[in-house]
Amino acid sequence: MYVMSLKFNEKWWELDIVQKSQILSKIEEAEKSYYNKLGSLKRYNSLRENGDIIYWAVDTDTSRLNEFRYSILSNSAGFLTQSLLFLSYFKPSPYTGNNAVEILKYVKQEPLRYFVAYPMKKSPDWYLLPFEERKEIMDEHIRIARTHPDNKGIRSYTTYSFGIGDYEFVVIYEIPELDKWVNVVEKLREAKARKWVVLEEPIIVGEVGGLDIFLK
Repeated sequence: MYVMSLKFNEKWWELDIVQKSQILSKIEEAEKSYYNKLGSLKRYNSLRENGDIIYWAVDTDTSRLNEFRYSILSNSAGFLTQSLLFLSYFKPSPYTGNNAVEILKYVKQEPLRYFVAYPMKKSPDWYLLPFEERKEIMDEHIRIARTHPDNKGIRSYTTYSFGIGDYEFVVIYEIPELDKWVNVVEKLREAKARKWVVLEEPIIVGEVGGLDIFLK
């Protein structure tokens, strides 16, 4: 899985609308050529300063993910640069026992309005705790999230990056309403599991939208 945050350079904003339109059309054509090649592909407009376009690409073949990545960059005529790139993979959770194949079915659904992704890392002390103790702590975290009244409709995915990233997880959320999401996260700050989190940034936040916003 890739989460890519791409940013237009300063020269982009000096182009006229015709030049921008031509380049954006090439980017869209590159996207379309991969919709049936990849397991899942979703695009968002960034709501933060660390990017302009966000792609969430999922496949069983890392080569196809890389091909898509460089296809987008090539078709941007040098005006897009990578600001962030998260690499991770789906596997069953040791705490919930969920099935990675079932998770991928949810990934392929139509995107919700908002998208949030961030890397996460826990302290070495966390992994030295007995598994049953870790499970009890994570059960509390999961229970707080699932029972929160504002958690309706939110899709969450924990993906893994041990040994292939500078972090250990990439946590992803698809969200219908951003204000309710903020309430859920605020409540989760009270969970005991927070004690062992040492990295939870940079956060990527996107919203479903067309590329025509970049013609401004």
